[in-house]
Amino acid sequence: MDRELYSIEQARALLGGIARNTLYDLLRSGALASVPIGRRRFISARAIATFIAESSTTDGPDGAVAAVGQAVEVRLSGAGAAKRR
Repeated sequence: MDRELYSIEQARALLGGIARNTLYDLLRSGALASVPIGRRRFISARAIATFIAESSTTDGPDGAVAAVGQAVEVRLSGAGAAKRR
């Protein structure tokens, strides 16, 4: 990011080309901060960086982490049972 403020269209592009309505939903919900100047609204580079940092996750889709944990648990308990035989 090489500017301080981005237009709505520029911010959409920086956020992966999200839909215009999605961007406005983020603004309305307060998830993404904006700077009103006159009749226009701009998104600061800091607001975009903060939104990305707060939205980032290392988890997979819902339940994926739990499913992997259960699979590992089953494998570990199965390995123990094989050793006991």
